[in-house]
Amino acid sequence: MHDAFEAAQLELTRWKNREERLVGSVKEVEEERRRLEEELVKVEQQVSYYGSLTRDMKREFGTRGLPGLLSSFRKP
Repeated sequence: MHDAFEAAQLELTRWKNREERLVGSVKEVEEERRRLEEELVKVEQQVSYYGSLTRDMKREFGTRGLPGLLSSFRKP
């Protein structure tokens, strides 16, 4: 009976250790997900900014293409 009790205690300890590792892994995944979501927000803001910048530049310089854009920079 004593051996069965020790075996059960060892098994319980093993499962508690496994649970701790899994909880730690889940926390790491949640932190990574939060970091990636924050990064995605930044990227979406940049896409929006550069999209509007492109539209504004097309309005200002017309759709003459690269040669027209380059010549507009040379004007005093």
